[in-house]
Amino acid sequence: MNTKILPWAIMTAALMTGGCGGGDSLLGTDKDIDPLRPEAGSIDPTDRPRPPESEPTMTTTEHFVLDVTGERALLRGATLDYQSAPGEMLEAVDPMAAGGANAVRLMVNPQTTATQLEAALGRIAENNMVAVITLTDDGSQVKCVETPDFLLNAVDDLWLGEWLEVIVQDRFQGRIIINIADGWGPVGIFNSGSLGYAEYVDTYKALIRKFRNAGFKVPLMIDAPSCGQDYKAFLAGRGRELMAADDEANLIFAANGEGFHWDSADKVISANNLLAGEDVPFVMNAFAGSGVGDFPVDESVFMAQARGDSAISVNTPWSSAEDGVGYVNAFGETLDVTGGAASLDVFMDRRYLEFMRVSPGSSNYAPNGTTGIAMYLVDADGNRLRLGMSLARELRENTWNKLRFDVPEEIDSADLMGGATEFDQEAVTHVGVEILANGKSDEAEGEIKFDNMNIFPGVPPMFTSEFNTDGNTEQWMVDGADSWVADGSLQALPTAGQVNYQMAAWNGDAIGTIDFSKTLNVTVRMFLPEEYAGDLPSMWMNAFGQFGEGWSWNSISVSPSQLVPGEWTELKYTINFNETVEPASDIHIAQAFGLQVGGISTPKTAPILIDSFVVEDPSARPTKIVTDTQYKATFSNGLEGFQNAGWDDGQVELSNVEGEMVASVPAGDTGAVNKSDVNSVQAINFGGNLTVKARVFLPEAFAGTDFWMQFFFQSGSWQHFAFGSVDMEAINYGEWSDIEFEITDEDYPADFARTLSPQMFGFQYGDTVAGEFKVDDVEIIGDSVVDDLQPIYEQGFESAGAVDELEVDFTSGALDAGSMLTAKTLGWHVVPFGWTASTWFSSNELSLSEQADEAVLTERGERVVNGANGILETSEPVMFE
Repeated sequence: MNTKILPWAIMTAALMTGGCGGGDSLLGTDKDIDPLRPEAGSIDPTDRPRPPESEPTMTTTEHFVLDVTGERALLRGATLDYQSAPGEMLEAVDPMAAGGANAVRLMVNPQTTATQLEAALGRIAENNMVAVITLTDDGSQVKCVETPDFLLNAVDDLWLGEWLEVIVQDRFQGRIIINIADGWGPVGIFNSGSLGYAEYVDTYKALIRKFRNAGFKVPLMIDAPSCGQDYKAFLAGRGRELMAADDEANLIFAANGEGFHWDSADKVISANNLLAGEDVPFVMNAFAGSGVGDFPVDESVFMAQARGDSAISVNTPWSSAEDGVGYVNAFGETLDVTGGAASLDVFMDRRYLEFMRVSPGSSNYAPNGTTGIAMYLVDADGNRLRLGMSLARELRENTWNKLRFDVPEEIDSADLMGGATEFDQEAVTHVGVEILANGKSDEAEGEIKFDNMNIFPGVPPMFTSEFNTDGNTEQWMVDGADSWVADGSLQALPTAGQVNYQMAAWNGDAIGTIDFSKTLNVTVRMFLPEEYAGDLPSMWMNAFGQFGEGWSWNSISVSPSQLVPGEWTELKYTINFNETVEPASDIHIAQAFGLQVGGISTPKTAPILIDSFVVEDPSARPTKIVTDTQYKATFSNGLEGFQNAGWDDGQVELSNVEGEMVASVPAGDTGAVNKSDVNSVQAINFGGNLTVKARVFLPEAFAGTDFWMQFFFQSGSWQHFAFGSVDMEAINYGEWSDIEFEITDEDYPADFARTLSPQMFGFQYGDTVAGEFKVDDVEIIGDSVVDDLQPIYEQGFESAGAVDELEVDFTSGALDAGSMLTAKTLGWHVVPFGWTASTWFSSNELSLSEQADEAVLTERGERVVNGANGILETSEPVMFE
């Protein structure tokens, strides 16, 4: 499943106001306005050792690390905390290799000697593994540190000083990757539009040149900042900017899979797509797991995604706004899709979203793209039925979107394609994907990718009576007729002018299987004999239900004109007793339910036959609701993107004090605080209910004043939604107070763009007194509806053969079948990536082995080394000559 996101474009000054975090040293400097490319310093002295120029090294492509033979080398291994105890940890190399690892992330610190480093590299080389040499420390000078002073000196004093005679040796050139610094850089930004990464980028440019001037051609690894977690530092062209600064174009970009931004499969896939869009190689140089931290990650997710996943990529040669193409896949057999659904994962180049100003002169942009993606079905007679379409402006940018379309119970002729007049849902042979220009602009172009094209079966009816056993009425009673069950039907010979078919609670529990609190569809397959034709003009029917202790009567007229004397007919009607029963609670006490047929003249010689009663919930879908944290700010790393929104000339000043957001305000101030880059948090899903929680601290001086707070969202199209007014009477002034707001379907504004990521999230305040108030632990918890049924057809596009099987069905506008055949290729949904898990041996719960020098694996170690998608299963040998 493919992923090639085209380069991010910083489109407006709106993005330039994104929260930067990371301390004052990163903001308001000349580098924020005009980034520099500092010189690396003086050329290395000629007597300094240099690597052999002719010795081959590992290299990189736009996505991958390559060994010296030019073959892809996916790293699989673990982090070795060598610096903590070199003698003990040296003995870990052999068992790591025995477990299948092809790489070791070798952690060294300023105290590591050249002798110790050479011993480790020699042992790793003997075991035919790659050494990712990584400079780390206790967090005081390198890891999680923002200032560059120590790092600049460390490159001169350690990499190109103390350790130089070791790492220049010819025997190591094809076996090493130099990871310049473990998790160095600004903390807490996580905003691709921020200017706060400027010093980080400039520092690494200078360091890259130092290594290249010293003669090194080996891959240089650049760790993400914020303790290695903030992969967004590589976006918005910064990764390509660093690559352009490298004469060898041989960089690897690395991230640590820990924390909130990595704690679900969707977030890992989203990060993978964004990094792949930069066209630079990347690896996970470490990942956590085992329930560690505030946002525990799942190591099985990283290992599964690291294998990669392919997808169909279509790069349409657009010529006109009327262009379109339909691609189809044939089923292996004819399928009955009645009541079913189709789903598809879609990824569009950002240009298709066609961002436009919300209003003239506004600095806010919203998607306005009209390019359409539709799904359709083809039946055995070649008729086509379009199930539904999504427009580019309804999709989230830079991420995969899951589309789902239900197969309609009643077909609208407008959805029939190509002149078809009917469609057989019980005999479907193909599923198709339609891509339509739909009036798009000329600038809207690029890749459209899709994957996981699935067909789901219909949901079984809520209730069915089929009368397949002679004599078994299945708890149905008939009044006004002699009745019996024979030959697969309930047979009723009228003895009066009205026949009542009913089920009653006192006659059995079958009626209890019907949930009358929903609007339901009923289908009765009935045979009306020819001798009833004269009664048909005056015949009438009622569907009825009786509810509650008082047996209240509710009825709905049913048209008998659906019946054709002498033929079997499906009599269809809808019952909505849920809207008519009074009191409403009585709907849960069903006493009787049935169908009345009146206006019959007697005597009759032939019985009315009923083959089946079927009751269905048209809204039923085989889904389940998953409720989970979609976003959380703990302020453990700066302000995490929150800033003064600037509304109403608000004067609030924000700071982080001991892991809490502190808001300093003057008297009488009114304004807003928002997380300006919340639209990058793809997990926030407005499709279901949300719960928003926070902790606030209001000092005693605020008690009895007119101070107020309320929370808000602004949608992807900038509609404002204020949903949470803080109840000031419930606040414990001078103490922390927990607040919570529930958002349901009924609460969203009618025009709120619920399919898009929000543009803003935060709180407004007003009528302040001079002082400080605090906010912490802001959390958004949401419901996501996911499929809970196995598909009856799946197409995952896992091979080139699957691309060939996707045929061009039709084209429109200026497109032709030949060009659209060549427009489709196999690409990536998830680009495969290398990883070195944390940690081979340590005193914490991340340890893979019980002891350094033997592979006595912990429970986590069994999963990472021997488990599904683990080292043993997925590691491949790396060639060194």
